[in-house]
Amino acid sequence: MKAVVRVTGLALAVVLASPLAYANEAGVEIMLADALDESRGYCLDIAGGRGTDAPLDKGLQAHTCYNYTGELSADQSFDVAKFGQGQFYIPYYDVCMAVATVEVGAAVVLASCTGAEGQKFSLVESGQLTAQADAALCVTVSSTEKREGRGSSPVHVMRPLSLQACDEAEAAYQTWKINTL
Repeated sequence: MKAVVRVTGLALAVVLASPLAYANEAGVEIMLADALDESRGYCLDIAGGRGTDAPLDKGLQAHTCYNYTGELSADQSFDVAKFGQGQFYIPYYDVCMAVATVEVGAAVVLASCTGAEGQKFSLVESGQLTAQADAALCVTVSSTEKREGRGSSPVHVMRPLSLQACDEAEAAYQTWKINTL
């Protein structure tokens, strides 16, 4: 089954997996367009755990995408149907991507979905993931901080996320795409 979804003017063809192991919604990964130093790419991911064991209090990070395993992981799967409402919703955990304050340096966290200003984001045509309350602020992967995980083979890589001023010079760290399996 195939669906077309509009995200702030951008038409996306999404192949609906049926059924997803952990959700009824169409799950997608939000992947950094530039692989940087990780050949498998970086995806938005719940920090501190994998799959259904991820803790919610550590927020989101950029992490090695799990799509190389052939399936979406619960902690990297977003409901594409909610994008039109400005929500980047993780169905398995029933939480939304958020920032406590819409300002430079704000950490990207998780919160119960209330529709608050700090929970509304847009994936714009340029690929930037911007705060709706201030479209000059983009969800940005750290260019300087990075760490390798323990226990996975091959090793997974993680980088912190924050809101930063949208800047063409930072496109490698601020340009995102939707990835489906």
